[in-house]
Amino acid sequence: MKGVNNLKHRKLLAISLEIQGDAGNVIDAEMLYKVRTEFTDLNELYRQYLELLQQLERLVRDYESKERTIRSEILVRSLRKLAKNGQIGAGLRKIIISLNSCAH
Repeated sequence: MKGVNNLKHRKLLAISLEIQGDAGNVIDAEMLYKVRTEFTDLNELYRQYLELLQQLERLVRDYESKERTIRSEILVRSLRKLAKNGQIGAGLRKIIISLNSCAH
């Protein structure tokens, strides 16, 4: 997924404002209306993009927190109990190695 370039959006907005201000007398009213409408739509899409990006950041944080909880508070504790009781065989060692690799 490719993100929206903030700098490019701001430049395009600045150009639009310049056109609407300086060239308002040169561009016919219909074209000026279309430019304004399209940029209003573009700004709304950009606002929605930023909102979704914030939601995605929260979702990723929540996911990472849940993954850490599962790994460290549930699985590792169970494996430690098994190790303490001497119940770790070759299969469980592989699981422990795999689990430790998920931590990084």
